[in-house]
Amino acid sequence: MMGCRLSGALKRKRGVALIMVLVAVAIMVMSAAVITVRFNRVFFVTRNALDYQRASWYVDGIEGIIRKYMIDDFRKTKGKVYKGMTWAQPNQVVPLDEAVIAGDVHDEQACLNINGLLKEVTPDHETPEERDNIDSRLLNGRFPVLVFRELLVNMGADETQAETVSDSVVDWLDADSVMVSAYGAEDEFYAAGKMPHVTANGRFYEKSELRYIHGMTPELYRRIEPMICALPTDDFVVSINMLSYRQAPLLQAMLMGQISLEEAVDLLRTGIPEYGWDSYAGFLREETINNAVQSMNGLRGRLQKIITTNSSYFVANVVVQFDDEKFAFRSRFYRDGDTSLKVYQRLRGELHE
Repeated sequence: MMGCRLSGALKRKRGVALIMVLVAVAIMVMSAAVITVRFNRVFFVTRNALDYQRASWYVDGIEGIIRKYMIDDFRKTKGKVYKGMTWAQPNQVVPLDEAVIAGDVHDEQACLNINGLLKEVTPDHETPEERDNIDSRLLNGRFPVLVFRELLVNMGADETQAETVSDSVVDWLDADSVMVSAYGAEDEFYAAGKMPHVTANGRFYEKSELRYIHGMTPELYRRIEPMICALPTDDFVVSINMLSYRQAPLLQAMLMGQISLEEAVDLLRTGIPEYGWDSYAGFLREETINNAVQSMNGLRGRLQKIITTNSSYFVANVVVQFDDEKFAFRSRFYRDGDTSLKVYQRLRGELHE
């Protein structure tokens, strides 16, 4: 009887020991799994940081190459930019031993600068008689605002929405807290929203900020986004040689609707000279443009102030790829003369805003 009891106790102890061993093994397996997960996470983060640093170094080098090509082009052709320039060719690829770098460079003044809506655009040497005969639409506000409003209408906004958005942009830019019209919006309007904020009373940092302006909708922003920009200047000029035919609604807006969309598309698709127009005068001599400006008194003088064949702002969209890892960068350049080109901003993330 005593032997049976000892045997049962021994079996129970062995069972408890086995359970403890199994628990210990389970704890070790769980610990190993946790350690593995954490190691993999640390490894991924570390590798990603190293790859990003390498990508940044490559972008430094690519920016140097871009500057060289652009400065060479600027020295050869002073006073204008055009689509045939070396730097302006799309989808350029640079294969390297450890990476592939691809991207393109765009003229950032081939667009409507929303930071320039406060700019006063008045013709030089306008006589009293000319001022008396100016088309009434050109007297109802700043020309940049009228162009922006016309663009909004071209892209599907009704007159009320276009006036709401344009006046709200002016309120966002100006330094005061007084609405320019009943269609505008100042701090009180935005402070009462779901995400309270105030107006900048200054420039837009990115054009994507326009999405938060009173009256703007996601669909309307999507339509106008390829034709607008937010430059670090209040200059309101458009680089006419670099406009794409897809930006025809912008050209139509600049001409205050005096040409049709089809005419604007045809001009930008086939009417731009191979080496671009040498000056705004050449652009205004185009038959379609000349007919348009003659049909609206005061338009020619205002176009002369906003048309340029040159540019000072450019953006390079660059992708650096290591095997299955991709890093996107946007480098923005400022040109000061024909031999000075500086990177004033570099952003990581999406290539297009």
